[in-house]
Order: sequence, then structure tokens, then C-alpha cells
Amino acid sequence: MALHTRSELFLCLLLLFCFVPVAAAAEVTDTTVSPSDSQYTGAIHLFRPESGSIQSTQINDIINGPHGEVLFATSFGLSAYNGSWSTRHINRDNFSAGLMDDYVTALEYDSSGNLWIGFGGGIQIYNGQDYTVIRDQDLLKSLEVRDLQRWNDDMWVATGNAALHRYHDGTWTWFAPYSRDGPGFYEADSMALDSATDTLLVATGREGLWKVTASNGTTRFDKIQDKNDLFGMLGHVRRDPLGGACFFNATQVAHYDPGTGFTSLMSISDLGGGGSYAINDVTVGSDGAIYVATDNGIYIWENDQITSHMSTFEGFGSSHGITTVFSDAGNRLWFSTQDDVGYYTGDTSTEPRIAIETMTPTLLTPTTMTPVPVPLNVSQTAVSKGTPQQTTASPLDQIFAFLSGFFPFLSPSH
Repeated sequence: MALHTRSELFLCLLLLFCFVPVAAAAEVTDTTVSPSDSQYTGAIHLFRPESGSIQSTQINDIINGPHGEVLFATSFGLSAYNGSWSTRHINRDNFSAGLMDDYVTALEYDSSGNLWIGFGGGIQIYNGQDYTVIRDQDLLKSLEVRDLQRWNDDMWVATGNAALHRYHDGTWTWFAPYSRDGPGFYEADSMALDSATDTLLVATGREGLWKVTASNGTTRFDKIQDKNDLFGMLGHVRRDPLGGACFFNATQVAHYDPGTGFTSLMSISDLGGGGSYAINDVTVGSDGAIYVATDNGIYIWENDQITSHMSTFEGFGSSHGITTVFSDAGNRLWFSTQDDVGYYTGDTSTEPRIAIETMTPTLLTPTTMTPVPVPLNVSQTAVSKGTPQQTTASPLDQIFAFLSGFFPFLSPSH
């Protein structure tokens, strides 16, 4: 039998190549709109509600504790994390020995180190041993606590439809809505302290945006955006540690600086998806990076642009929707979804690898953490289980392995 010519062999190889399935061997990069295509390396730690862990994924507030711990106001108790979890619950027999309600709305430490805990029906102040209960409407005109904010030696309280209250050295002051020289709003959603200018910034859902200044015993309220202005409906505010604050709503994020005013940062049209991804929360890191929680993961804004996008593909829980984000004092990025609470540590790198740890605590032993490296091109199922993706032979190896059965001279042994 005559040997095949080189042209016949080439044609045979070409035809076989067209029919042999080719494995997806290309490295998947970060799915971001960033021109830099940066990738992240670090660790993701995930926690699910259960005994010995955080008790709920509905997070209403997150703050730093005085000893490196992180505290969470949840719909089922006050949780704290310092390497392991602990949770305080309601004590129906004695409010001075436990929480007055399991649904916690707000948290803040005062200048004396006491922990203020807000609820839908009042406030508790914890001094490290006992809880003091405040639910007297002579002090709080509305008992629904929406936000707590320390401002120097004062504690400011946003309550229901009663605007703002201030506590200073044993004295309560109510700044009544639309009172003379008072706030021109009923319902404050959130507050943020601009430490660069010693100004308290206040967001409302329907009554514009405000700043509060204090000088020589006089408190002044000034509207910085009317509800009909361009940024007037950005009803939530978060502190920027470098100065100013970020205001946002479900469709837009803007930065405010008292000296330069408002600067638009991003809107849902920048996120892709036809503008269908709502913005749920914002936090600003110690380096000024802005982390935006959306229905499609977390977007990072740096240097006047979106530089990265992280979601379930990188292991940020089992749900695309990120409901809260918080950058803690240890530069960990905390986040929550409807299924998980977790934190991310790391920085940008060319290494396409991320470590994911899923915590399964028990009542008898401390939580243990076993990192499992996972390539960025694994499927969502593989990420959630912490299982590395198996590698496959290259297309060329598959072709020669297939042909070696028909042409022995193509076998690796020849």
C-alpha cells in the first residue's frame, strides 16, 4: 500500500481538527468594564447563618469595634466577629441584661466607649456590663431609630418622622422638623460625618440633602440639594475617610465635597445589563477606592473610572446580588447577599487566582478555616463548593491521540 502524500495527511489533519471538541483552555479574566483588565488575588471568607456563625444575612448597619472586631446590626440580633462569631439576643426577662429586641437597626460608639444600639422602638446604651434603655418619648419624639452618628462628644440620632435628636453630656435636644433655624425635613435616612470640615451630612429620601454645622453653641442646617435638583434624590449617604461623602440611590452615585460641591461618579448605565442592575450600597476604603454593591456584584471606582467588577464568578457568595458592603479598619471588604455574609482581603495582581473559604462552625469547636485555591475560570458551582477545575489536554494533543490509532508513526513513541 502506497504511503500518503504530505498534502493528503495535511487535509486529513485539517478535517479531523474541525470535528474534535476543543476544551476551553483560555484564561478567563475579570469580567469588568475596566480598560486595565486587572485581576484580584486574595482570600474570600464566607459565612452562612447557623449556630456559631452570624445569625442573619439581613444587615442593617456595620461598624468597627474598639479592639479590631466588627459589629453587625442584623434582623436577628447583634453579631460580632473577631476571628470567631458571637451574637447577643433579646432578654425578655431583663432588658438591662440583654437586647430589648432582636431586630437591630443601627450601631455607634460614643466618645466614652459606650455602644449605642438602635431599634425600631428605642435605644440601648451598653457600657460593657449593663444596658440602659431609652424609650421615653419626652427624649425621643419618635422611637424608630434609623441611624446613629457620633460627632465629637455628641451622639446624633435620626428617628422616624421626627428629624434629628442630639445627646450631649446628659442633655437631649430635639431639632424639630421645619422649626425655626431647624431641619427642613421630617425623615432622615442616614448621616455621615465629614471629618475634613467637621460637618454632618444628612440624606433624606424625599426632602433633599443637608449639611449641619456647629459653632459657638449654635447649630445650623443648610440644604445642599433640593429634591428637584440633579442630585437631590440621592437618599443615602456614606462617609469618605479622605473627606466629603458619597450620596447614592438605586440608580446613581455622586461624591460631595463642601469646597467643590457634587461630582457624579457612576450610574446604572455604566454597569451594563441595559441599566437593570440596581445600586444597593456604597462604602469607601481607606485609600479612597469606592466599592459599589449592586444586583450584579461589586464594582470598584478608582481614578475616575470603574477599575474592576467582582461577583459570584470570583466567589462572592452564591447570589449575584450584593446587598451591603463595608470596608473595615483592617482593610477587609465585608459584603452580604441573601445567602451569605463574607469578607474579601487582597489587592490587584496579575495572578489569576483567588482563595475561597467557606466556614462551617459547630457548637463544640472553634471555627476553622481551610483555604482552597480556585482558578478564576471555574464555574459558579465549583466556586461555591471550593473545588478546583480539572485541566484537559490541549487540542493538538487530542488530535494526535486520535490519529495515533490510524497512523502509528504519529504516536509519541515514534
